[in-house]
Amino acid sequence: MRPLSCLAVLPLLLTGCTFSPNVSITTTTTIDGADVLDSAIRESPPGITRFACNESASGHCYYTVFTSDCRADGKDARASTCTTHRIADFALARGESKSLTGLPADYRHCVARSAPVAPYCAAPPG
Repeated sequence: MRPLSCLAVLPLLLTGCTFSPNVSITTTTTIDGADVLDSAIRESPPGITRFACNESASGHCYYTVFTSDCRADGKDARASTCTTHRIADFALARGESKSLTGLPADYRHCVARSAPVAPYCAAPPG
């Protein structure tokens, strides 16, 4: 029976099949029943991340790509100190996309109808 199972796997090996799937993240914000933001982020090997602005009520999707390193404060166990490193800030018009390469494994992103602020993306920079 083992020889038969090996034969079943052989076509997959010959076609260069990989079992590591791409990751897609879609963000849709709805206000009063209307979609106002639809963005897709696709990570595909080897290290290419594609950002796409599918829809935005403002006409643009504003992205911030960053890392955030938080460590416990030695003086107060309830507090932590965070260091945020902005990697990229960019805007895409509705229907546009952009690819970035070499992002660190722990990167984060924010997308909004106006320029987001890392790490919380709650308000535009002031």
